[in-house]
Amino acid sequence: MTTAPAPPRLAAGDMAGRLTLPFARGADHLPLVIAGQTVQPYSFAAHQGQFGVKPEPLYVLQARKQVPPGTTATFRTTNGPEVVVPLPDGLLPGTSAALPAVPGMLETITSALPGRQEEWWQLTALLGTMAKLFWAIGWERDHLRHQLARTVTQRALDESRGSSLDLHGAGLAVVRGSGESDDAYRRRVSLARRWTLPTPAATPGHTVAGLAAALNAAVGPIGGFDDPLVLDDVNGELLRGLLTLRVVPAQVVPGHSIDAAGRTGVGLTTPGEEGYFDPLFLVALDPAVVDIAHAPGFFVPAGEARPDPKLVQPTVAAAIGHLADLLTERARVTSGFDPGAEDARATGRAVLLTHPTVEPARLAALAHRAGFDLVTHRTDGQVYAECAPGELLTMHSPKCSVPVGQPLTLTVSPALPEGSQLHWYVVHCGPGRGRVTPTAGGTPATFTGQQAGRVVVIAELRHGPHTVTASRELVVYPETLPEDKSIGADGTLNPPPPRPGKPLDPVFLTHHDDPAHVDYGTDPNHHRMRREAAVRLDALIALIKDEPGRLVVHQAYEPTGTGLVGEGRALRLGHTALATGQLAARAHRAGFSRVGAEGGQVSALQEQELPLTVTAPDLSGGVLEVGTSVGLTVAPAQADVGELGVLVWSTGDGAASVQSTGPTEVSVHGERPGRAWVQASYRLGRSPAAHQVEVRLRPELAHHALEPEKRELIMNLLSALHPLGVEVVTRKLTGGSP
Repeated sequence: MTTAPAPPRLAAGDMAGRLTLPFARGADHLPLVIAGQTVQPYSFAAHQGQFGVKPEPLYVLQARKQVPPGTTATFRTTNGPEVVVPLPDGLLPGTSAALPAVPGMLETITSALPGRQEEWWQLTALLGTMAKLFWAIGWERDHLRHQLARTVTQRALDESRGSSLDLHGAGLAVVRGSGESDDAYRRRVSLARRWTLPTPAATPGHTVAGLAAALNAAVGPIGGFDDPLVLDDVNGELLRGLLTLRVVPAQVVPGHSIDAAGRTGVGLTTPGEEGYFDPLFLVALDPAVVDIAHAPGFFVPAGEARPDPKLVQPTVAAAIGHLADLLTERARVTSGFDPGAEDARATGRAVLLTHPTVEPARLAALAHRAGFDLVTHRTDGQVYAECAPGELLTMHSPKCSVPVGQPLTLTVSPALPEGSQLHWYVVHCGPGRGRVTPTAGGTPATFTGQQAGRVVVIAELRHGPHTVTASRELVVYPETLPEDKSIGADGTLNPPPPRPGKPLDPVFLTHHDDPAHVDYGTDPNHHRMRREAAVRLDALIALIKDEPGRLVVHQAYEPTGTGLVGEGRALRLGHTALATGQLAARAHRAGFSRVGAEGGQVSALQEQELPLTVTAPDLSGGVLEVGTSVGLTVAPAQADVGELGVLVWSTGDGAASVQSTGPTEVSVHGERPGRAWVQASYRLGRSPAAHQVEVRLRPELAHHALEPEKRELIMNLLSALHPLGVEVVTRKLTGGSP
């Protein structure tokens, strides 16, 4: 008999265990026993006898192992019809779902899951009000705890799935086929890591050795060596670059919806639950951005809110602004805030849209691109566009960064309700520090940066018994850096330098050339650096290009150097007009990982990132429409790399595909809405790829002319013996073409 795995303890049980005796009785619960499909008899006599109250139980069904999507559990009771419970997709071990109100006692549980039901479920009756409250509070904690455990397991190939599994394959340049399942793809990725299918004379874990022994025994001596053949399946080193993009639809068909993740269909909903709402916090749409229908003129009883199409929540106003940027003519809002609506318009989180020239199917697709979290092409020709719940207050500032010691004015909108109170807080996200000084009315307020780094400012509005907040991330930066001091990208003072890595062949370094703003001297290596260092150098130039004088590169790549200097990740900079401390502060703002002012020069060091640059020059804003293709480029190009590496393209997440349109031309094609990535990889040298094994003569026979009959014998043996799914490379066998 199979023993059911014990479910982890519910967070509700952990919280109940910390209650004092007077409150503990409210957290009473009763574990039920499942045997096969039977819920063994139980009663609440002990609870009723101890507390003198007949309980109204809430039944909670907890998963012992991961439950497949679409699972439904059905319960038969002693009094009343069957209770059918559709379970949420992605129910992980230890997480739970509540049953609706159940008449009578539970007698059986059935589902389409194989095996005995106790192997899948733990059933608990929550008897007290406190127990039910704890379960409601603790459900999210249970889910996050087990979701974290699941996320950690994605590092292991055997446990990974979906997009995480795609990343395992991308590292080996193994692309998931269209419609290929996780299990089938996992087998191919596992094979690519090291092909270990059984072959003659192979021992477990030593397939290559077994195949080599079989080949050498069959071929016999060559050039005086009894084992003349060498088999190599060590994967070549990969250098990678990544381009992320968003695939959006060109149209949304009538009656269908699309959510923020790109899922399409009927009956979709936005994530999140509506919290506190008051029409006081709605904002008016700008008539210069969008046309607005007249408010309805029907009678509204006194004290009730009146529908007004120009009023929306701040998140909707922001999305309308993004939509306006995508249109040449203004859209029209036919309905906004409507307290009588049966959708999110009741709280101002949605609008109905039309357009004088753009078809509704296209308008719906553009609304999705603009950032609405749920868009529906209604059958009446209007477009319903909804945003997920967000902050009701909006914080404003002229900019999002400020020098140490300098003030920055902060305001909130809409106007504060009468009798409300506004409080300000600063959340430190590392070394960054600052303070907020409000005016007598709470707004505007002044933020003053005290120490370099990132902070989050929160405005908390207390209105009666309710609280609403607004937040804004600010960056505090220094205007100068003292001599012999250094600063990290996050504002940490005197951080350790980035760890050295492996030097690249110079062909993979960027040639930086901006003679209008930079003096590189006469050494051509002052133009050479890693891609990530060049990106920050461009950002620094943008910050100082209007200053008098020129930037000077004293050092970049040093071919004979060690550490970061030999990798092109350490720059020494100067300026003909700016002081060293000022230039160092600008380099910090440009994003270098570690910047120091040393000996009258600026040391700018950069953490290692992906060495290749992948771009799609015709891609606008990183957005690709379904059914369209754009060309891809990689720097350095294959023509520049030559025989140093072999270029391989791959993609993942299924929203896009990579297509070859010519000998050196590659494009990415939008397949379905969603997020996608494209990767370019150079496999260095002529080493085998992840799915290859190379056969060659041992080094002592490098110049041996292999006899045609020997070569033919080897090729026939390889054809018969090599593992399925593995390509055998023979280009280094002499005496004929590969």
